[in-house]
Amino acid sequence: MKLYRYPALSSALCGIEFEYLLIDLRTGRLRDFRDLDFRQLSAQLADKPGLDDPGLAVGDMGIRSGYWYLEGDERYHPDGSFRTLAVKGVEIRTPPENGVENAIARLLEIEAQLAQRLERHGLGLAIAGLNPQHERYEFDPPLNAFETRLRAEDREYDGSEVSTLTYGPDINLSLPGWSLASSLDAARKLNYYAPYLVPFSFSSPYYAGAPWHGWSRRTWLRCACRPAVKLYCEPEIHAAQAGQSVLTRSARLPREVGRLEFKAFDAMPSVELLTACCHLLTGICLADDLRGRSEQPDLALYRRAALAAFDDRGIRDGARRLLDSAAAALDRAGDDTAVMSLLPLAHLLASRSTPAHALRASGRMYHPGGLSSTLERPRASA
Repeated sequence: MKLYRYPALSSALCGIEFEYLLIDLRTGRLRDFRDLDFRQLSAQLADKPGLDDPGLAVGDMGIRSGYWYLEGDERYHPDGSFRTLAVKGVEIRTPPENGVENAIARLLEIEAQLAQRLERHGLGLAIAGLNPQHERYEFDPPLNAFETRLRAEDREYDGSEVSTLTYGPDINLSLPGWSLASSLDAARKLNYYAPYLVPFSFSSPYYAGAPWHGWSRRTWLRCACRPAVKLYCEPEIHAAQAGQSVLTRSARLPREVGRLEFKAFDAMPSVELLTACCHLLTGICLADDLRGRSEQPDLALYRRAALAAFDDRGIRDGARRLLDSAAAALDRAGDDTAVMSLLPLAHLLASRSTPAHALRASGRMYHPGGLSSTLERPRASA
């Protein structure tokens, strides 16, 4: 990776949302909507950090409160009242922090608290990009008329039959001083280059209880139905620009304004890779030599990546270019720590491997434990 020196730039704000599978600590068996009781587990996890943070969006039902919450598919009675949540796992979210390292530290702090709480009830955390046991998520019971109408009107429900089986981080970046135009340009850039980025995170090489014929079943499924990038802007601006970009969303809280949310990565199984990918996104936002922009996903390119990863020469060459450009931009910003954090990605690229290769070689379908358990593991590319 070539290094360049440019004037320093102030650090980006970073917040991380990370989804985990749940396992039975006694048997190691995965737990999910088949056998997790939403109300019981909610009560067990109710006393949690972040309940007094006024800057958190909690949703209409208040389910997403605090720094962790159960994630899954919301189900309603025919009269529109909330019935239950089909629990796929648990999600941690950090408040915005100054810089990637501070966001990672906060994530690990919250994860330790969550793991301790779950352990009291015989549960533990696990990491993979896709629930490896199911062929599909079935609506049980079938959607009623109210639910069908709700999902037709609200695009946030698009692909819920897929998202209830998939796991990944939402990496949130806010770049101080950036205009809406600059942030939207960055969102379009990330959207264009996402298929070249996602192999660095692949962790879903299993499907329906067996090895899949590619490296990311999550990417193959989600690329057609869930956004890779969102940009949050003031509600009045979003309303005024309706129809101009499919990437924008109306901010629910003042703190969300200007936030870029990247959602295309698999749930990467180590702190090292999560840190590297956060810095990679920042570097790409700052890079001024990347010309690609798009609003729509390139499904064919995503699926090439999902099947062959870095064995595909076009994906490999694109990823190398992005890595070089991001390193140059981060170096120009004077962030030596960020530049060095990209080295594990360079190793993965050089070896044409992904975390999914290591997972397949281990014989496991998921990584037991949370991110903190990976701090003692050897480098993913080794």
